[in-house]
Amino acid sequence: MRQSLSEKRTALIAVGLSVLLAVIAIVDQAGSRSLFDHATSAYAAHGKEASEGALYGLLYGVAVLDVLLWLAVAGLARSHRLAAAVLGVVVTLLTASLGLTLMLASEYGVHPYTPLWGVLALLPAAAGAVATALLFRRK
Repeated sequence: MRQSLSEKRTALIAVGLSVLLAVIAIVDQAGSRSLFDHATSAYAAHGKEASEGALYGLLYGVAVLDVLLWLAVAGLARSHRLAAAVLGVVVTLLTASLGLTLMLASEYGVHPYTPLWGVLALLPAAAGAVATALLFRRK
């Protein structure tokens, strides 16, 4: 019983880290707009304009998708451990690929997202990998 609570808590940490990505994006968009400023200056050399809605919208989309996926894993963690472990592997791979996409994506040779955004998007995958390992350990 205690073990399953630990697994669920670890999956919920991944949810919290996903929410953190969204909160930091909201604060950045409402305040300093460093992401938009970075993308604007990077695209200016190519005569292109950055879209604030697309830049922040992608971050919000990644955060919402991460939250929903990790909530599903957390929901299964206590009652359906094997299903949760398998889903955890899939979700870890999905969330890691989303984070890597933010980190490595480029257009016109320009990276619209600084590495910070990629790292923030990878944090839920790291916590989720730990939760998944705990689920497999106890199956």
